[in-house]
Amino acid sequence: METYPAFGDRTWNLDCLIAGRPTLQQILDGRLQLLNFLGMDMAGMQPAIYHFPIPDGRGGHGLTLCQPFVEPMLFQPVTTSFIIFDLWPRHFTLTLKSCLRFCEEPVVLQINRLFGEIKAHKYWVLEADDGRKY
Repeated sequence: METYPAFGDRTWNLDCLIAGRPTLQQILDGRLQLLNFLGMDMAGMQPAIYHFPIPDGRGGHGLTLCQPFVEPMLFQPVTTSFIIFDLWPRHFTLTLKSCLRFCEEPVVLQINRLFGEIKAHKYWVLEADDGRKY
């Protein structure tokens, strides 16, 4: 019998540097399609959208959007899963962290289709040590 880690003890991660400059609306639409592709749900949570620079001028010029998501069978949001989109004058990045396993190649192909050519990416699994204490 296979045992599964507790929520947050293992996450699947993907960072992408993407060519092109999508609009905020393209990012909002694409995140829905990507979450559907992953089999995940926003559980009614809206994205946090930050525009830069902040009023005092700090932060460069760009936009960051953070969208938490959960497995569809859960009734309470679990914050170990999210997508972050960073849109800046010279680059666009997407960071995906999920408590639900996903395979690298199909997700990379879907991101390419939704947002543009991926110039570089890194995929990894982060796993907690079994003997850790809090």
